[in-house]
Amino acid sequence: MRFENLPINWKLVHLVEISEINMGQSPPSATYNYENEGLPFFQGKTDFGLIYPTKRVWCNEPKKIVNKDEILLSVRAPVGPTNIALEKSCIGRGLCGLKYIIDENSKFIFYFFRSIEKELSQLGTGSTFQAISKSQISNFLFLLFQNSTA
Repeated sequence: MRFENLPINWKLVHLVEISEINMGQSPPSATYNYENEGLPFFQGKTDFGLIYPTKRVWCNEPKKIVNKDEILLSVRAPVGPTNIALEKSCIGRGLCGLKYIIDENSKFIFYFFRSIEKELSQLGTGSTFQAISKSQISNFLFLLFQNSTA
């Protein structure tokens, strides 16, 4: 993606400058259940809906947690698809959570990622399945609008 001649008040920043990046980790399979016990557990794109994930598995001992309105980014097989967490949830190693730290409006980062999904998928590496690392995500360039009154 190329960014040339940016309008006034827009700048390029690395994603790590505007969000907390929380790489998922799978809890022990013995802690999974289908009885709504614990937190909803999302493992990857399989759980994704159009905008919000579909609850089908829960976890009693989550290792990695995202909160409501955090962006869920698929980081392996496939790389790039996104959803938004509807509530506090557990995430497995196929996802990462992005918490937008600039302000409370996470939908901007969500739609930005939706617009560059093909570019993200091309960053994936691996022989068995495509994956993207935290370092690659952290260094990803993001367009940021800065209000001139700030």
